[in-house]
Amino acid sequence: MKRVIISDLHIGSKYSRQQELALFLSDLECHELILAGDIIDFIKMPSFNEQSAALFNLMDLFSGRIIYIVGNHDISFKNMIGCEVFGVKFVDKYEFESGEKRFIVEHGDKYEKGLIHRPCLINIISIFQDYLERYFDINLSYWYRRLFANKRRLRGIWDIVRWNENADVFITGHTHTPEVLIWVDQDENIKTYVNCGDWVEHTTYITIEEGTTRLKRWLSKK
Repeated sequence: MKRVIISDLHIGSKYSRQQELALFLSDLECHELILAGDIIDFIKMPSFNEQSAALFNLMDLFSGRIIYIVGNHDISFKNMIGCEVFGVKFVDKYEFESGEKRFIVEHGDKYEKGLIHRPCLINIISIFQDYLERYFDINLSYWYRRLFANKRRLRGIWDIVRWNENADVFITGHTHTPEVLIWVDQDENIKTYVNCGDWVEHTTYITIEEGTTRLKRWLSKK
């Protein structure tokens, strides 16, 4: 069984890579597509167009199973967790086994401290940010992530390691930083942390087949 995981598409935001994503989905072949959060950017002022409609149509035509992990930017779907709508199952995290390994997939926002856990304030900031990005044509999210990248990454990874020791492979998104960390625990078990990256800057994704996990970057063939 082949699974593909993508996260942080931010469909509707100014810098989402909708054209590239449509090409990626049009060639996608797998049994299960896992959307690991922040798929639609509801907390800004999303702007949808014909490319957005094409993306939703491609997902609708996908023949495999779709798992939708609700992130902090698509928190509007929170009340749908536990439901299945038009073949899409909404969850807060997803667990499965492949190749005798236990996998856990989450969006990852709960591992971050600070303002992110104050949704009303974040909504106000995000709307203001969206206005500035569209008016001045500047990617403020990219600037913020680069400014605090090292501090956020190190703190997040080691918290995840400590809180998810029962998983062989733990996968998140949220930070927009594609990365892999492999270590051996005190019982000599091989553990792996993988971050999906995003489809705003990196166009990265994860494949899992027979327990083998690969982080890949999509490049257009055209």
